[in-house]
Amino acid sequence: MTRPMLFRPRPARAQLVALGIALPALLAACASTGADRATTPAPHTGPTRAITSFAVELRCMDALLLDYGIHDVSLAVEPVTDPTHSPGTGSADLFTLPLSDMTRSSRAIRLVAVGADASRSANTLRGALSLANEGDSGTSLSLDASLLGPDATIIPGSAARHSAILERKGSAYTGNGEIRQFGIAFALTSTPAETLQQASHALAELTAIEQVGRLTHVPYWTCLGAAPTQEAVAAEIKDWYDALAAHPTEMIRYVEDQLRTRNVYAGPVDGAVHPELKEAVARYREALGLPSEAKISLDFFSAYLSADHRRVATRVPAAAPAAAVPAPAVPVPVDSPPAPELVPPAPSRPLALRLTKEGDARHPGRTDTETVQLLVRPNRDAYVYCFLLDEDRHIVRFFPNRFQPEARVATASGLKLPGRMPFEIALNSGGALQTVACFATEHDVLARLPTVPGAEDFAPLPFAALDEVRGAVQDATDGAFAQASLDLTPKLNRSSRSRN
Repeated sequence: MTRPMLFRPRPARAQLVALGIALPALLAACASTGADRATTPAPHTGPTRAITSFAVELRCMDALLLDYGIHDVSLAVEPVTDPTHSPGTGSADLFTLPLSDMTRSSRAIRLVAVGADASRSANTLRGALSLANEGDSGTSLSLDASLLGPDATIIPGSAARHSAILERKGSAYTGNGEIRQFGIAFALTSTPAETLQQASHALAELTAIEQVGRLTHVPYWTCLGAAPTQEAVAAEIKDWYDALAAHPTEMIRYVEDQLRTRNVYAGPVDGAVHPELKEAVARYREALGLPSEAKISLDFFSAYLSADHRRVATRVPAAAPAAAVPAPAVPVPVDSPPAPELVPPAPSRPLALRLTKEGDARHPGRTDTETVQLLVRPNRDAYVYCFLLDEDRHIVRFFPNRFQPEARVATASGLKLPGRMPFEIALNSGGALQTVACFATEHDVLARLPTVPGAEDFAPLPFAALDEVRGAVQDATDGAFAQASLDLTPKLNRSSRSRN
């Protein structure tokens, strides 16, 4: 019996991070009363748009997620319940199709199959339909939804209800309905027989747009035609800011990730304040028309979510490559041999990558299988992607992954895989050859690599050979990459090879 790479979750350990005095200064105006806002329905006075679905808005979300650099967000989807059991209200997997449609280009969302190990996803989307009469001339079809976090509790601010008012004549639907969001009336049109089904799908599409936008903190309202100056949008932006500012490392990590996506910050994404980050914030504030200062304030957060970043990019210079910085990935354990000190090479030096292995010290007494640790080190800071060709000839990506989505690796410290991440690289007991191939690139190219709908880390990818992966990386980087490969067998005559 052969043994593939194992995925074995371990409980996460709480960590205390000392942020120092620079963090409160950078997070200006984070203290907020957080008072609950009372909302009351208002008569519709805004625009009306005729739609049959939110397909255009889903494509817009795909582009928005790509623009904001969102990728590899794992999401489990529970079947949508329908306590009324009303015929025509859709199917149990209402959310699956819109979530797939909004990630065709961005690869932002990794859908986790229903019934899969809960540890495979950090968040879960849950929904329920309900149907109620609104008098003789209408029926209200509602979809309640919320996001559950890793601890199975509702993520604050995620609970929402959307309703479609469906027109009736007597007991029959006319095919007309209306959904309101951000002061816009979306007028649904369909055949009378398809009224309930189309309305339920439209509600699921709208809900998916909203929930993914809230989960990833991208301005989803722009895809619905709403402006940041609208009261409801401004209130949501402030809610996001207050929630992130309540956990400063999350706010810092979000800004680091976003400014690196904009190519104005070249430091690590680790939730800590670095001089490069303070400089990048000040420069981007100035490009947004704000005072040039190192403050992540509400006005900066709001301006960032409202900006056309392609235009902003013409007003702010790109960041210079960072010098050696601590690796954002899992560090090498303290009992491991110290890494040699490396002097960062000049940027003109060709990119190179070194891949070596050692025994897995976590299981010194195991006899049923052999596990290994891989050491990956680029010759300068780079983005690294690692793939495994297993004994069944399946190719999976195991870095970056759900435990460490950050692909950037610093040359000073390198990267240990799996390190302390909760999975194992196990050599199969049947003696079959397995091969690891890692690629280093100057920029993040994960979203440009081929995949299949729903494909995720540790899942088979649409490649028949590692040479096809190399070809995809070459196409995505115009040839500017480095590769290192390593054969893994449980025998003594294992070989390694590297090629650039």
